[in-house]
Amino acid sequence: MNETPSKEKLIPPWPKPKPYTTNIFKRLGLGWKSWLGLLNEWDFRINLGELNLLGLPVFLVNNPPLVRQILVDEVEKFPKHPYTLWILEPLIGHAIFSVNGEEWARQRRLIDQAFQVAKLRQVFPAMADATSSLLTRLKSQANNGPIDIDAEMTLVTADVIVRTILSRPLEQGEATEIFKAFARYQQQAGRALVLRFLKLPMGFLQKTLLNDAAIIRNWVQSAIEERLKVHKVTPPNPSKPIDILDCLITANDTKTKTSFSSEELVDQICFLFLAGHETSASSLGIATWLLALSPSIQEKVRSEVLEVVKNRPLTSMLTSDDIRKLQYCGAVFNETLRLYPPVSFFIRERTQDSTEFSVPDGKKQCPVGALLTLSPWVIQRHEKHWPEPNHFQPERFLEQKDCRWAKDAFLPFGLGPRKCPGAAFAQQEAILVLAELVRRYRILPVSDHKPNLTGRLTLRSTNGIKLLLESR
Repeated sequence: MNETPSKEKLIPPWPKPKPYTTNIFKRLGLGWKSWLGLLNEWDFRINLGELNLLGLPVFLVNNPPLVRQILVDEVEKFPKHPYTLWILEPLIGHAIFSVNGEEWARQRRLIDQAFQVAKLRQVFPAMADATSSLLTRLKSQANNGPIDIDAEMTLVTADVIVRTILSRPLEQGEATEIFKAFARYQQQAGRALVLRFLKLPMGFLQKTLLNDAAIIRNWVQSAIEERLKVHKVTPPNPSKPIDILDCLITANDTKTKTSFSSEELVDQICFLFLAGHETSASSLGIATWLLALSPSIQEKVRSEVLEVVKNRPLTSMLTSDDIRKLQYCGAVFNETLRLYPPVSFFIRERTQDSTEFSVPDGKKQCPVGALLTLSPWVIQRHEKHWPEPNHFQPERFLEQKDCRWAKDAFLPFGLGPRKCPGAAFAQQEAILVLAELVRRYRILPVSDHKPNLTGRLTLRSTNGIKLLLESR
């Protein structure tokens, strides 16, 4: 394979920040449709931003050592903010993503135990089957005009999660209802957070989320109840689970001598399903679009794939061993995550003692109760952390001189003890899907289409991502 870095210099379109304004209500208005609207152009240059939002001290933390202090070194003093908890509670209850302290530690031990059993190699066949179904659908659409690749990536990633969690494929009918419910939930949740800043009651705002959350939770609960009925007749074998749900059911915390209750299982599966498919769908749709905008990078990915598969026919899918060899394809996915992180904001709260934040350009006092925003969207495009921060350059993740940037300023999966446990799962899935696509198709942009990227719970395009697929 030719190792010469691509000379293509692409700055792909992105929702650019607005000019700085001190008008809080104007900023909240800009954030009504997309949380990205809360940002201004100055945020991408400073180490630490501060404002008072109707009496609430708010910080935007861009300095990598300070990010590490909050997410790694002093994580117990900066738990997830209550806003994170209540905005997700109707949907995921008290799952691991939205709890703190000892309850988080207990859940993390149980989930780590489950993921250790459900190893990447074990779940790979389910990923391959879901990818094969995607390729079958695309074969009938290729060479026939624009395809909404965002919708296809949403379906394949959801199919992967259902196959790995429940050992069955996702049916088209149930998928449509679930996706629509979550899209509505995202829209309502984004607006609810803005209204919460304006001091509207939490209980009132949560009611706007309950109906769509119930559609998803009822679907998950019925699947879990069905599995638990089977286990009453045939108890599961902890050493030979059939899928992730089995692993979660049989996981036992040796410290507290507890397992997940049936209600906790619903919470965890709702979180794993939505986090596992929604974030991957966002990244895969955008990664495919970036390849369409970057012909030379796309061809480099294809060359790497062909070097690995040699003369194998297209009927022979890539293996898990093949995936590990596709380093450039992995770099393309990482660069996509850098430019377009699916979760664009984390919020934390200072709960123990006031502290002084020290950054290269000054010091600021952080009081108890302050809201701290850590934005991968900002940090990963920050001009002090990344050379040519808005360029699409996968090579930066392969070149040793750029590794230092990725250490503390690359946060698509978070950082520290609360880092996403499914990061390796997402990487394997993404490389498989992208590699199989470029083996078969030349991916081309649609000249009159531009994705309308909107930041809510996740980063998605409100008008889809339309591309052309030309059979090779």
